[in-house]
Amino acid sequence: MKKVYFEQRIAAARGTASQAADLMRHLHTRQYLGRAVIVCDQPVAMLSALRKQWLKLSRTLQYRRSETLNVDKILKYTHTITRMQRMNFTGKTTLDWATADIYCLRPGDALILPDDCYTVYITTPPTIDLSHALHGQVADGGLIVDYNHATAWQEHRCLPKAALEQAVSNKWLSVETFFTKHHINVNDLFTGNAHNIPQMDDALDTLLASSKAFMPLADSFHRTLALARPLKITKNVRMKYDALSLLAHRVQALSPGEYSQRFLETYNEDDSMFLYDSELAAGLSHEQLGQAITYRINTGHLNIARAYSALQGQQENLQAFIDMAKTI
Repeated sequence: MKKVYFEQRIAAARGTASQAADLMRHLHTRQYLGRAVIVCDQPVAMLSALRKQWLKLSRTLQYRRSETLNVDKILKYTHTITRMQRMNFTGKTTLDWATADIYCLRPGDALILPDDCYTVYITTPPTIDLSHALHGQVADGGLIVDYNHATAWQEHRCLPKAALEQAVSNKWLSVETFFTKHHINVNDLFTGNAHNIPQMDDALDTLLASSKAFMPLADSFHRTLALARPLKITKNVRMKYDALSLLAHRVQALSPGEYSQRFLETYNEDDSMFLYDSELAAGLSHEQLGQAITYRINTGHLNIARAYSALQGQQENLQAFIDMAKTI
């Protein structure tokens, strides 16, 4: 059964510029889901304000990228900045421009939404027809963000965003159950603001042996998390979610199959630590890779060693490394 959610939101201050800033910060957390529609009275003025705020966010990310030496964070920021710079804003209807990313439309022009529209922002009273149409037009799991507060969305079969946030908590319980079954204590994966590198390595080695079961679980959780964003959570919970993102990113990177950015996209930018294992991303020589594999064998992380070897086409040499290590 299709579910559409709503959030009644208040901008920090009044005025088009302030509302546009709040709206773009909100959309920034949801940009990978799909396209967005902003329902407003003056599309031309709103478009100008939105573009200005979007450019400002992009420059902020460029600054953050320049301040870090972390390979994974540079990759994440570059991916996000490139996407942001390529996104198309328009005041045309979906019939006039079907491939735009962000639409600014008057209420009467927003009756037909793009197929993958996961976010609709209401900044002016919607027409009765639009209020009735949105549930059927917004994608399953999508969100209506209401700055106007003039519509009783429950009467239009929409659920409060709190229900979506609860779904994130329920999904997390499944993740914790999986971790417990595999003897991973998520509270041990970080200390203060930083992740516990030895514990993360231990967890990674364990999860590589169960990647076929772990990856669908991580995918499902992060899909629900993406739909619920932006999400107000405590620092402790954020660190747990981020630990899962980092582990899923690394398991994916070290497993056969198609690589994607999806777990980097859900990683919380408030944190500064990525998983320590970045040898492969750094492009090691065969000699350095051999040293990295030997190090992993000596620390007992044989699954990580196997993954390194398989990705570099050295699977045939791994058993010799293991046999040699056992004789020491």
